[in-house]
Amino acid sequence: MSAISDVKEQIDIVTLVSEYVQLTKAGKNYKGLCPFHTEKHGSFFVFPDRQGWHCFGACGTGGDVFSFVMKKENVDFKEALRMLAARAGVTLVRPPEASSEKDAEKERLLAAVEAAAEYYRTLLLTADSATRAREYASRRRIPVDGETAAAFRLGYSPSGWTALKDLLMSQGFSEQELTDAGLLSQREDGNTYDRFRDRLMFPICDVAGRVIGFGARALGDLQPKYLNSPQTRVFDKGQVLYGIHKARPAARRADQIILVEGYTDVLQAHQHGWENVVAPMGTSLTEHHASLLSRITRNIYLALDADEAGLAAAMKTIRETTGRFRKAFGQRTVAEFGPRGKQTFRSILDADIRVIVLSSGEDPDRIIAESPDTWAHLVAHAVPYVDFYVDTLMRSAETSTARGKRELIAACEPIIGELEDSMDRSRFYSRLSRALEIPERELMTELARLSRNRSRRPTEHASAEAAQPHRAGSSTIEDYCLTLLLKNPQLREAADGLESDHFETTENQHIYEAWRAGANEDGLRSSLDALLVEHLDYLLSRPFHPDIPGDEEIQRRALNECILRLQERQLKRQQFIIETTLQRERQEQGLEAELATLEQTGVASTARLHEIFLRKNRRSRDKRG
Repeated sequence: MSAISDVKEQIDIVTLVSEYVQLTKAGKNYKGLCPFHTEKHGSFFVFPDRQGWHCFGACGTGGDVFSFVMKKENVDFKEALRMLAARAGVTLVRPPEASSEKDAEKERLLAAVEAAAEYYRTLLLTADSATRAREYASRRRIPVDGETAAAFRLGYSPSGWTALKDLLMSQGFSEQELTDAGLLSQREDGNTYDRFRDRLMFPICDVAGRVIGFGARALGDLQPKYLNSPQTRVFDKGQVLYGIHKARPAARRADQIILVEGYTDVLQAHQHGWENVVAPMGTSLTEHHASLLSRITRNIYLALDADEAGLAAAMKTIRETTGRFRKAFGQRTVAEFGPRGKQTFRSILDADIRVIVLSSGEDPDRIIAESPDTWAHLVAHAVPYVDFYVDTLMRSAETSTARGKRELIAACEPIIGELEDSMDRSRFYSRLSRALEIPERELMTELARLSRNRSRRPTEHASAEAAQPHRAGSSTIEDYCLTLLLKNPQLREAADGLESDHFETTENQHIYEAWRAGANEDGLRSSLDALLVEHLDYLLSRPFHPDIPGDEEIQRRALNECILRLQERQLKRQQFIIETTLQRERQEQGLEAELATLEQTGVASTARLHEIFLRKNRRSRDKRG
C-alpha cells in the first residue's frame, strides 16, 4: 500500500470537512454551504461511503480529502499530502528498497495462507478423513457443497502433524514463511508442526476478499474448541470482522449492518439472504472494528447471545460505544434551551446503535434456520442501545441501599446523555425515579453533578484529531482505466471522452493530467512527485481480473466501457443530488431562479444519462451479436 493510501486509511472526510464547514445530515450524506463560493442554500455535499465531496452549485467541483485541503488551504498536492500525513501520523519518507522488500514478504505470506485455504477446501469436499467435518456442517444446516460454504470457502484441516507443512514446503514456501503466516506452531525445541489439525476451517478474509487467516472449530476433544490464527503481519483479529468482504456491499445497500457472535451465525444469515451480517472473532469490538463499520453505515445492530455471557458482552460493547464509537463515527452538536431560555450545547454519538433482543438460550443461527420470519421480526423491532442498557441495569442492579442507587445512576448517566431529544431523556429519568423510589428532583440534582464531573475530565473523544475513521478511498474502475492507458499508449486517441474530473481520487487526477499532457513513461515519472510515482508504480504493477487484454480492439472496447461507467457515475450522482435538492427547495420561497437553474441542469444530466444508456445497450447487442 502506498503512502497516499495509508493517509486515506487514517483520514475521514466528514471529520475533516466539519472543521471548515457546518454540516447537517442529508440521508446517508452530509450537506452544508460551500466553502469555496458564497451561497444562501447549501449545495455542498460530503459522501462518507466513498469519502468524497462535491459542490452542485457555482463551483461544480469535487474530489477527496486531498483536493479539499488543496482548495481550502491553497496548497499543491505535495503540501496537502504532507499536512494530512502529519495529521494521520503517517511517515512519508520510506526507503524504496525496504518498502519493496517488505511488500514482497507480505505477498508471500498471503500466498501461503491462500494455498492453505485451497488445500483445506479440497479436503473438506473429497477426503474420507473429513467425514466428521461434513457431518458437523450438515448438523449446523450448512451443506459443504452448497453455495454459502463455497462462497465462504469452508475447509478441513487433517489430523496429521505435518500434512500442510509438507505440502506447502514442497511448493516452495519456507518453514519460516509458514510460521510467520500463522500456519505452523513451534515447540520449545524449535521444531514446527501444523497449527490446525482435525478442525472445520473458516477462512477469514480482509475487506478485499483476500484470505488472511483462519478460525477453526475442533471436531473431537481438542482444546480449545475454537482456535484462531495468531497475530501475524497479515492477520489481526482486532482489525477484521468475519464475513466483512461479503457483507460490505449489502450493508451499504441496506444502510445497516448486523453483528452476531459466531461463524455459523454469519453463514446461516447469508444463506437466508441476510448478507449484511458479520461477526467479531472472539474479541470485543475494537476501535479498528468501529472505524471499519463507520465507513459502511451508521446503523449498527448488535445480536448477541441472550445468556449471561452474551448480556455481559453486549453491556461491555455499549459502555465502550461512548468512547470507541465516538472516535470512529464522530459526534454531532445539538443545541438545547434551559427553563430561562439559556442555550447550551451537547455532543452526541453520530450513529444509531440498536440491540436485537434474543430469548435466553436462542442464537441467530437457530432462529434464522428454523424461523426466518421470527428473525426478520426481531431485526425490525431492535431496541435502541440506551433502552437495552438501562433496562438491563435496572433489572440487575442492587438498589436497596443508597450506594447501590448512586452506582446505578452513575452507570446510566453517560448512556442517557447520548440521547439527542430532551423528552427521551426525561422519559428515562422518570423511569429511574420510580424504580429507585426517589424524587425526580433529587435524581436530576445527582445527574447534573455527575455530568459536571464528567465534563471536567478529559475524555478520549475530546481531541478532534483522535476522531478519524479510516477509509482508503480508492476506486477500482478508475485504477483499471488508468492502467489500461498507461500500459497501452496506442489508446491515447480513444480517451477523448475522458476528463480529469471523471476521476474522484486526487492522485489519479494528477497522473491522468500528466499522461494527457503527452509524456511517455519516463517523462511521466520525471514530471511527478516521488509519492505520485509510488502510486504510478502501484497502478502499473496491480493485477486485474480479468487480466488486461492483449488485443488492441478488445483494449479499446474495455477503455470505452470504463469511460462510459465513469461518465455514468458522475451524472447519476449529480442527478440524484439535484432531485433531492429540488424536493427540498421547492418548499422554500423566493428561489425561482435557483430552481430554474437546477431543473435545467437536471434535464441536461437526464438527457446525457439516456444517451449513455443507449450506448451501453448498443455495446451489449454488439457483444451478443
